[in-house]
Parts: sequence; C-alpha cells; structure tokens
Amino acid sequence: MNATPKLNGHAEGLPGLIQQIESLPDARARDLLHECLQSVLAMHGDGLARILQLVKNSGAGGREVSDALQRDKLVRSLLLIHGLHPVPLETRLREALEKVRPYMQSHGGNVELLHLENDRARLRLEGTCKSCPSSSVTLELAVRQAVEEACPDLLGFEVEGVATDHTPAEAPKWTIIEDFGRLEDGEMRPLEIGAVAVLVLKAEGQLYAYRNICPACETRLDAAVLEAKVLSCRAGHRFDVQRAGFCPDDPKIHLEPFPLLAANGAVKISVK
Repeated sequence: MNATPKLNGHAEGLPGLIQQIESLPDARARDLLHECLQSVLAMHGDGLARILQLVKNSGAGGREVSDALQRDKLVRSLLLIHGLHPVPLETRLREALEKVRPYMQSHGGNVELLHLENDRARLRLEGTCKSCPSSSVTLELAVRQAVEEACPDLLGFEVEGVATDHTPAEAPKWTIIEDFGRLEDGEMRPLEIGAVAVLVLKAEGQLYAYRNICPACETRLDAAVLEAKVLSCRAGHRFDVQRAGFCPDDPKIHLEPFPLLAANGAVKISVK
C-alpha cells in the first residue's frame, strides 16, 4: 500500500492544527501542546538520524538505499526539516542547474549561479534567451521548477536576465502527462491542456512545447513541416525551434514557448 498520499494529507493539515493550538484561550494548554510537539519532533529527528547512520554503515547496499531515500520527495522534506539532508544546499543547487542546463542550451541560453549567501541565491540567464521576454519567462520557469524541487530549503533566489515586467507573480502550474511516451526526431504531437492548444515536437534529440498556432498567419502548427530544427507552417513562415521559436525571416514574430521538463516517459508542461 502506498502511504504517501495519506502522509502528504497530514502534512497539509498541520498549519491548521497549529493555528487551532495558538487560538486556545488557556495559555498553559498552549505551552503543553508546544512542548509536546517539540518532543515529538526531536524524537523523530533522533530516529531519522539513527536510521541514516544504520544505512550508511551497511555498505554498498546501504548507499543504494540512501540514494533512493534522497530521491523520495517526502523523505527528502523530512530530512530537510530536521537538518539531516546529507547533500549540502550548494551542491543540490548546482545539481539542479545542471539538470536543466541542456534545456537552457537548446534554447540558445544558459544559467549561471552567481553567488549563494545566507541560503539565498542569485542566478543569471545567459545567451539569446535574454532577447525575448516570452522566452526569458519560459526559461526562468524551468529553472524555478528545478531549483524548488531540489532545494525547498533555499530561502529565495533572484534571476538576472528576465524582463521583470513579464515575470509571473505566481509559481508555474504544471500539467503532468504520465504516459506521453516517445517521439522520434521530426515528430510532433498536438495536445489540449485546458483551453490551450499545445504542440510538442522533437528536434535533434530535444523536446519542445509551443502554442499550436502560427503567430504570422494563425494556422495550426500540427499541419506544419519540421525539418531539422526549422518548423515551417502551411503558409511558409519559418521558426527556429531551438531558439525559442525565433523567426529568421522576421525578428518581430516568434512562436510562444511553454516550459517543458521530461523524465521517465512523462512530460511536465506549464501553460500559465
């Protein structure tokens, strides 16, 4: 039986329970409940630390178990709460950036960690991705997803190279397509995500997601032709899918890209 949903439900309910404790009129009752919570947390922390030590001392097999625990989102959150995560914050941050770097480079850009201080980071988008506000926001969302997933204990981060008047005020909302399967180079697949028509395509080994409409003639792009990295609509308008949909014939128009992250046969796309 998978207990993760139940445990996640308990975690989501904790803030409400704590708020009820704080609203108790009896100050002594509040203090006793606080002391009880602290004791339970300390006991759990000691138990987790002991479990990790036993795993560490069990040889090569223990290393595999340790890696699996660190990949599990719920376990990772528990380790972070108790300050027990074995991988330092900066290492996890750099690994997250390396994970998303191929996606950045495929759009003609890159991301660099400028500095990490007091658990706050400053990043910089580099390359052609800075020239297009839509592309900048798309790449910034991809970076944010990777960083927040690997470093929930990061207190905050800023991204240079993003047009601030286009930066979303809210975190991206991801749609997960579990059984997306595989695409071969040159193949395209139209999707409907809510009311948004999306076209996912593969060029030179990399997946991309764009709004399924030509910005020049407003025809659907799933009837277009993809050759190498150039997508040509039925009216002949051309777009470089590896440069965030840049039109080499008219720099004033470009496709609208959406953040896409792929792993283990599934894709995550954000259209908001």
